[in-house]
Amino acid sequence: MAPLSCNPPEWEDDERMSFLFSAFKRTRDVNTCDWDGKMKFWIPLILTHARAQGLLSITLSQLENDFRRKGCAPMGLRTVIQEMIRQGTLRKETDFVSGVSSGWLSWGMRQLVIRPLRWTIGTMLGSQVGPDEPLVIPEVIKERAALVLQRYQSSTFRSFPLLCEEEVHTLCAEICPNPSALNLVLLQLQGDKKICVLERAGQKLVKFVRVSVGQVEPISESDLGIYQLQQGEKLLSERLQSAGEESNRLTEEARTYNRAGNKNQALRCLRKRKLVERRITELQNKQDNIQGILERISAAETDRKVVSAYQMGVSALKQALKDVTLEKAESIVDQIQEYCDLQDDLSQTLSSVTDADVDSDDLERELNEILQNEEMIIDLPDVPSGPVIISPQRPTEWKMDQAAHSPADGSFLRSVPEPMLQ
Repeated sequence: MAPLSCNPPEWEDDERMSFLFSAFKRTRDVNTCDWDGKMKFWIPLILTHARAQGLLSITLSQLENDFRRKGCAPMGLRTVIQEMIRQGTLRKETDFVSGVSSGWLSWGMRQLVIRPLRWTIGTMLGSQVGPDEPLVIPEVIKERAALVLQRYQSSTFRSFPLLCEEEVHTLCAEICPNPSALNLVLLQLQGDKKICVLERAGQKLVKFVRVSVGQVEPISESDLGIYQLQQGEKLLSERLQSAGEESNRLTEEARTYNRAGNKNQALRCLRKRKLVERRITELQNKQDNIQGILERISAAETDRKVVSAYQMGVSALKQALKDVTLEKAESIVDQIQEYCDLQDDLSQTLSSVTDADVDSDDLERELNEILQNEEMIIDLPDVPSGPVIISPQRPTEWKMDQAAHSPADGSFLRSVPEPMLQ
């Protein structure tokens, strides 16, 4: 069975697969349904298989081997491939390389990408596709190129102005497992103007586009200078690590010789360690100097961006205030004050009209009624807040006291209830 990543539903149907494995008619006009039915099956299957296998390029012989079923290979794959080339789903590797703009294609790219690619012009016969001719899949290459760019922008390499070939391979190891795939992806990024490639002193360098920038800028002398400083810092770090390990080794050897009673050899080890420590100090000073220069370059780059932002801000402010002058602003303020005064006058006028509509006699009459009602209100004493204490009196004293204040005819006594007189 063919090593497919996912078998289509028809794969186990012998009758259906017998039709799909058969050769195409000479032209589509002979049997349109037959032609279109096979194309709708094979084209998506080839793309799905290539994407699942991580293939950026394929060959006819490779597909015939992968899609072999019960010892038989599909007879119409050559026709399918020619149709995919016509649609642009597949491209010959030679056409894909030449599709990069000659103005953008640098000499470094020819050295880094194009030369390692496989050239099989001799296998072509006119427009026919050779069985081993590489055919690239632009859709898959674009997907991988986007992944590589995303990987770079989220990695620690994004702070490097240039990457060497080894660093590029490290960055793309999981996405492009083989050099041929990496070359195709780099060529795609080159065509999209996302990278710039240069070979200098036998070393291949790649510059990636910065985050939030549309196109990569050409490699400048400043980029090369920063790259050299970073490489120098990296070399000093390696030497510092090696010197530190050597110092530790000499210390251990001195201890071993001292335990063995070989004092002279122990002193010799300590003397060597002193020389190593002096070298470590010198290397550390050089590394500090390089780091200081890199920090200054970084600060200068930040300052340059800030100044550029200031310039853009000034230009925008100037454009916004292009038709605005102090006299025009004063005129506008005067107009605003004039209209505010006019609004106040209108409000006052409308208020006076409203007051004139009210009858003053009615207001006088209502006021008098309010005053009369207030005069009829009886002022009552305040209710005592504490308990009311009534001193008791003897009945006789109470009667005498009431008699002294009651009328002579005894009408008060008659009005007093009977129980109270007893």
